[in-house]
Amino acid sequence: MTLLASLRSLSPMARRLVLMRLAIYLGMQCAYFIGVVGTLTYAFDGGVTENALGIVLLNGCIVAGSFVGGPLLDRVGPRRFFSVVVAALVATSLLYQLFATSVAGVLVGAALLGGSWGLGDLVAKSFPAYLTDDPDELKTMNSAIFTVSNVAVIAGPLIGGFVSSVASPQAVFWLLGVCSIAALAPAAGFRPTRNPRAEKEQARRTRRGDDSLRAGFRAVFGSPALALLFWSCFFSFFGYGAFDPLESLYYRDVLHVGVEWMGWLSSAAGVGGVVGSMLLMRVPTRHVNVRTLLAVLASEGAFALLYVGTPWVGVACVGQVLLGVAFGMLTPLLSTLVQTHAPLASIGRVNAVMGFGNNVAGVAPLLCAPALAEVLGVQGTLVLASLLVLLMPAVIALVRRREIARLVDEEAARGQTESASSGIL
Repeated sequence: MTLLASLRSLSPMARRLVLMRLAIYLGMQCAYFIGVVGTLTYAFDGGVTENALGIVLLNGCIVAGSFVGGPLLDRVGPRRFFSVVVAALVATSLLYQLFATSVAGVLVGAALLGGSWGLGDLVAKSFPAYLTDDPDELKTMNSAIFTVSNVAVIAGPLIGGFVSSVASPQAVFWLLGVCSIAALAPAAGFRPTRNPRAEKEQARRTRRGDDSLRAGFRAVFGSPALALLFWSCFFSFFGYGAFDPLESLYYRDVLHVGVEWMGWLSSAAGVGGVVGSMLLMRVPTRHVNVRTLLAVLASEGAFALLYVGTPWVGVACVGQVLLGVAFGMLTPLLSTLVQTHAPLASIGRVNAVMGFGNNVAGVAPLLCAPALAEVLGVQGTLVLASLLVLLMPAVIALVRRREIARLVDEEAARGQTESASSGIL
C-alpha cells in the first residue's frame, strides 16, 4: 500500500490529523538536530560535555512537557490542546532568536524546544484514539502518521541543512514557527469522533476519576500489557542515550564530514523510516503485538552496529537507512498497542508516562557517556550502546516469555472478537 493509497483509505478527520502532525513535526526536525546540536558542535566548537548538557535539557524538558500536556489533553480535549501546542512552538521559535548567541543561550533554547516537543508528541501518540478504537484502523492511521513523520525527518534536515549553509545553524529555528502556524489550516476542521466522557463518568463512580498524572501511572502499571510495553522500551532505549551527545562528534571526528552531513544522514534515516512505517501497513493485525515489538527493537540494535561500526560514511548511510526502517516500524507499532490497551479517558496521561520512560532511559546514559568516551573513544562507546540495544529485547523475551505468550493470545482473541462485531454491524 502506497502512502497516497493509505491516506485515501483514512477518514477525513484522520487525514486532517496526518497533516497536522506533518506540519508541526517538520518544524521540529528543521530545528532540532542542526539548530541545537549543530550549533553547539560547529558554531561554538562544543564537545561531548556541551552536547550532553543540551540533550539532557532537551529530553528532560520533553518529559516535563508531556507531564504537563498529558493531563491537559485529557481535561480540555484535542482541539484546544492543539492550539496550545502551536502557541508553544511559535513562542519557542521566536525566543530562540534572542538566546542563540552563546552556549548558555542555546541550552536555554534546547529546554524551550524540549518542553514544546513534549506537548507536540502527544498529538501523534494520543489523537488517533479520539477517532477510532478498531485495531486495524488504528494500525493504518498510526502507520500513515509516522510515515509522514519520517517524511519530515527527511525533509526537515535537508531544509535545515540548506538554511544553515546559506545563513547559520541558529536560523533554522525560524522554520519551526512557520511550520507550526501552517498546521492551523488542517486543524481548523478537526473534530474528534469518540468521546471519553462516558469513561470519565465510570471512573468517577469507581472512585478512580483522578485528573492528575497519577491516573496515568496507575493505568500503565495496573495493566500487564502497558507495563510490559513500558519496561521493554525503557531498557531498549537506554542504549540510545549515548548516541545524542556523541553522534555529531562521530560525524566530525570519525567520519570526518562537515555539518551538512548531519542533515544528509538524518535524512537517510528518514528514508528508511518511511519504508518501515509503510511496511507496518502490510503486517497482519494479528501480528501487531509485543512479540513483534521486541523483534523490531532487537533489529534496531543490529542496524545501529552497522551504522557506527566503521569509519566509512557510505556504510554509515546504509546503517542509517536500515536503522530508520526499524524505527519506522517501531513507533506506529508501539503507538497502536498503547492506544489499544489504554483507556481513552486517560490516553494523554498514559502516553505522558510512556514518554517519561523512554526519555528517562535516554537521559540516564548521558551522565556516563562523556566518561565512557574518554576511555573507549566516541566510536567505541557507540558500539557498546548498540550492543545494549540489541541484547535487551532478547533478554526480556526470554525472561518474560510466558507473560508475552499470554498477552499475544489475548490480543489475538480480542482482534477476532472485534472483527466479528464489525462483520455483524
